[in-house]
Amino acid sequence: MHDAREKTDRRAQGAYWDALSDEYARMTRIDETDFHYGPQIPGESALRLLPPLGPGASALEIGCGGAQNSVWLARRGVRCTALDISEGQLRHARALAARCGVAIDLRRAAFEDFGSVLPAGALFDLVHSSHALEFADDPEPVVRAMAARAKPGGTVVVSTVHPVFNGEWIDGTFEDENGEPCGGETPGMFLESYFEPPDDVRDDACGHVVSRAWPVSAWFRWFAGAGLRVTALAEPPAVRDAPYTSDAWADHGGELDKIPSTLILVGEKT
Repeated sequence: MHDAREKTDRRAQGAYWDALSDEYARMTRIDETDFHYGPQIPGESALRLLPPLGPGASALEIGCGGAQNSVWLARRGVRCTALDISEGQLRHARALAARCGVAIDLRRAAFEDFGSVLPAGALFDLVHSSHALEFADDPEPVVRAMAARAKPGGTVVVSTVHPVFNGEWIDGTFEDENGEPCGGETPGMFLESYFEPPDDVRDDACGHVVSRAWPVSAWFRWFAGAGLRVTALAEPPAVRDAPYTSDAWADHGGELDKIPSTLILVGEKT
C-alpha cells in the first residue's frame, strides 16, 4: 500500500507551507493556553492525555507549525525543542514564543531526517506531533524515530487525520434503477475502502501537497513495532470551544458531530 502512493518532494512540501504560512496564521485560530490535538476537537484541558510534566521535563515537537503546543508546555517550565520543515511556519513560531516570553529551541527539519538536527543521544520525556504526520509519505519510520528519542518510560503522542475523514460526505439520497430518489435523507460519509483511504491532494496557489490517512490498526502496529505500549486511543467529536479552529472548520455543517476527524494515540516507551 505504501509503494502505490505518490512520493512527496521535500522541497515542494516546505515551499507549500512557506507560501501558506501567513494566510494560515490569519485564518486559523490556535489558542496557546491549551494543548491542542487537532481542528475543532477538545484540547488537553478536557481530554487529559498527557503525562504530568513540569519544570525540568523535556519535550520534542515534530511538525510544530506555529509551535503553540510547545509554547503551552514551555509556560509550565518544560524545556522544549520544536521542528518544522517550513521556515515560514518557524518564523511565526519564533514570534509567538517571543510574545509569550518563553524560550523554545526551534529548528528546521523534514520528517525523514529530523534526528540529524538534534544533539546526538538527546532524549525527551515527551515526543509529540499534532496533525503533521499525515504529510509524511510513510509514518512508520517517523514513529520509530520519535520513539527512539523518547526516554525509557517517556511518552509519544501523535494526533493525525482519522481514516474515515478522508472519505466523501454525501447527503444520503440515492437513485434507484429508475432514477428515482431513495435511501432517505440522512447524510453520512462514504469511504470506498477503509483500508486504503483516499489521499487529500491539495493543488492551489501555494503549490502541491498531499495529506494521507491510514487505518487505526496501522497506527497501533507502528506504535507497537517502535517499542511503544499504547496507553490511550481517542477519536474525539467536535466541540464549540475548540482551541484549534477557523471559520471553515467551525462551519462544518454537522459533519464532525457524526464522524471523527482526528485520531490520537498515546504510547509509553518500554
